[in-house]
Amino acid sequence: MNILLLHFLSVQNQKHAAVLKKLEQTVSADGHRVTLCGEKDSVNLHMGMFEYIAVIVPASPLFGAKLPEKLPEILSTHGSVSGKKGCVLVVKSGLSSGKMCRITMHALEKEGMVVDYFDIIESADHAAYTGKKIG
Repeated sequence: MNILLLHFLSVQNQKHAAVLKKLEQTVSADGHRVTLCGEKDSVNLHMGMFEYIAVIVPASPLFGAKLPEKLPEILSTHGSVSGKKGCVLVVKSGLSSGKMCRITMHALEKEGMVVDYFDIIESADHAAYTGKKIG
């Protein structure tokens, strides 16, 4: 299966970098072709070629949850995602991880995606466990 890991994490943050690395390793170890793409790398992205799209977002540091600004734009302009399966993964920090998960799932479903899995990632080891469920 051709899987896109679309992330909105900071690769300078050690926790975020470790989570992304574990996710990519675990998903590719299951025999899937994995493409890791950040919001800045999404200029030439065409989502039509992927069978599964995993969206990885950070939680807000304290209260409240705000969707990444580029997520709706990427979903609506980089190929059709209607009917595609996907998941939402939120890297935990602060108290709003659950709310961030809900608003991200709503944004994906609004574009027509079928969200079949969601989770709140607490550490790199938890990311390895979560990666086994992607696809």
